[in-house]
Amino acid sequence: MMARMSGRRLNALWMLAVVASLVSGGCGGDSPASPSPPPPAPQLRLVCPPAQAGVSFRGQPTAISWPTPTPLGGTPPIQTSCTPASGSAFSVGVTTVNCTATDAGSSQTASCSLTVTVTRPPQISVTRFMAFGDSITWGQDSPPAGFLAFPIPSPSYSYPTQLLSLLGVRYPDQTITMANEGWPGEVIADGLSRLPSALAFNTPEVLLLLDGANDLLGNPSSATTQYIATKLRDMVRAAKGRIPTIKVLLATFPPQYHGTIPYDRGKGAEFVPELNQRIAAVAQSEGATLVDLYAAFPAGGKPYIGVDGLHPTEQGFTLMAQTFAKIIQEKFEAKATAGR
Repeated sequence: MMARMSGRRLNALWMLAVVASLVSGGCGGDSPASPSPPPPAPQLRLVCPPAQAGVSFRGQPTAISWPTPTPLGGTPPIQTSCTPASGSAFSVGVTTVNCTATDAGSSQTASCSLTVTVTRPPQISVTRFMAFGDSITWGQDSPPAGFLAFPIPSPSYSYPTQLLSLLGVRYPDQTITMANEGWPGEVIADGLSRLPSALAFNTPEVLLLLDGANDLLGNPSSATTQYIATKLRDMVRAAKGRIPTIKVLLATFPPQYHGTIPYDRGKGAEFVPELNQRIAAVAQSEGATLVDLYAAFPAGGKPYIGVDGLHPTEQGFTLMAQTFAKIIQEKFEAKATAGR
């Protein structure tokens, strides 16, 4: 009797376990976990390269290239484009370039922009120059090796030649000419007689005038400084009479000193400051632009004035060219404006 009841009890427990299993498996039990949705793609951003700049020669459009904009975030692959595209030709002025990016996964878009500025090189309002004077203009350096006739080409280190090079570097968009009408050994009265034909031949827009060193060497005195200043005034007037629109750059004398015997050609050293005051007065009264070479040289002139005490060294000619170039830039260079 006890054994039969124990069996029934076991059967009942087994049935309960089966029912519980059915209930948990098919009626409301825990279901398998669903996959989690992917995290959203990071926000897409686009970083443009910095502003670009270029130079246009002769006013023609110029090609400008820049690095590809950098996308941040989004879902790769990311496509970027710019309008106008890198490498396009841009006209003189400021152009805004708009760039966009689109990712592959979430179709996010982003944009950025940069500016492209194209300018012309500096421009100068005059291009034809004529340097006029004696051996210092022609380019005889110190110590002297005898006077050379004007038709022989002037040295490459002469101040007009170096000045032409400086102007060519700064104004590459223009054709600049520089006639060297220096004549070694010439006194200023002969220069005044020669000036009209030199002006007629070269038709300069600008006259660079430095003359009278041989007169001061031959007769160093206050009377000579007055004489030289008067002749320089006559030269300025002669130039304006022949070419009314001409611009005159009138230079002071560089420093002089008593040179080494027998090459002492700085005999007028003590009178150079007085002469330069008279030259400055001529420039003011005649509407010429003063180029103060004397102030540009160090006191005493060395090492820019050679052993004869009068003629510049090659360093001195370079300093003269730089001084003229500075005045030319200040006076004749066109002022930059938007879109140039």
